[in-house]
Amino acid sequence: MFRTLVATAVLTSLPGIASAQEGEKFDCVVSSIPSETRASIGNAMAGGGNEASREALFKDLGTVTDACVVRHSITAEQKGVYFDYSLARISREWLAADIGKLDLSSAVVDKALDFGPTGTNPDLSGDMTEDQIMKIVQAYIDAGVDIEKVEGAVWEKVGAYAAATSIYWNKRKQLAF
Repeated sequence: MFRTLVATAVLTSLPGIASAQEGEKFDCVVSSIPSETRASIGNAMAGGGNEASREALFKDLGTVTDACVVRHSITAEQKGVYFDYSLARISREWLAADIGKLDLSSAVVDKALDFGPTGTNPDLSGDMTEDQIMKIVQAYIDAGVDIEKVEGAVWEKVGAYAAATSIYWNKRKQLAF
């Protein structure tokens, strides 16, 4: 009887253990990079810095990604997707916080473009369409934002957030773990 209870407890905990290991894979790069470096990467993806500094950041990100690939036995085929996912995640999180400081909620963009684990997650790896831009603008109007007071540089960050979020969700779905 006791063995049955122990075996049942162990077996029912396995999905939780597997889920935690999946979380570790998704979190490895982000948790392995200092917050200052994550901020620099986010700023670079929003157009900050120069080409040399961006290349150095991407090289550092590549080194950390390589270590996580080895640590978590991620396949060679998934390495590029994993790098893109990690870069998009870091950028997305930094941009969400940055536009949040300006009293714009990133959740408005997520809802307007149907981003999320069960969303349609449109591919914004190229240019956004006029319709997509207008969905974001209208969503902010509906949320009570006076869009006339939002500066162009802020709209650029909102657009960068949308692009990073698109890449984040689409690459995450491609990761087979």
